[in-house]
Amino acid sequence: MKQKRKIKILFSSLLGIALAVTFSCSSNNAPTTTTTTTTSSTGLIVSVATSTAGGNYAPRHVVAIWIENSAGVFIKTLTVYAQARATDLTNWETASGGNKVDAVTGATQSSFGTLTAHWDGTDTKSAVVADGTYRVCMELTDKSTTGNFSYYTFTKSTTAETQTPADVASFSNISIKWVPL
Repeated sequence: MKQKRKIKILFSSLLGIALAVTFSCSSNNAPTTTTTTTTSSTGLIVSVATSTAGGNYAPRHVVAIWIENSAGVFIKTLTVYAQARATDLTNWETASGGNKVDAVTGATQSSFGTLTAHWDGTDTKSAVVADGTYRVCMELTDKSTTGNFSYYTFTKSTTAETQTPADVASFSNISIKWVPL
């Protein structure tokens, strides 16, 4: 009888501890997803609102923003949100070979919204590139194939430059701002 009572007390104590841990470690707040991109007051700052490419995965989509020189040679990935479906970003894959050095990366996006990316004027080896004409490239797809791709030229120089290009498929409210380093 004493043995049964000891087991009952031990069980009650363990149950109380388990409940205390459960309630102290749980939260009634639903998790939130926040996309954060490092920004600076100098360099290239790109902001763009994304929308569907007409695919069957929408609103889930993959997206990349990267820099090329004026000849179309890859310089650096700024942002790429794609895990298993990165190969659907065919323009980015071809240009970069999947290079994500120093890029802001993340999983496939679950909704469309505004993305902001920053370029500090360096390549994948952290070397500052020469002043000149460059392209900021954007690609988005919500299907199992190439989606929408667009690029915009800008000048990296000692002079500030701001552009607000016209909306194109999958990309709107585009802002491209170069602030000398």
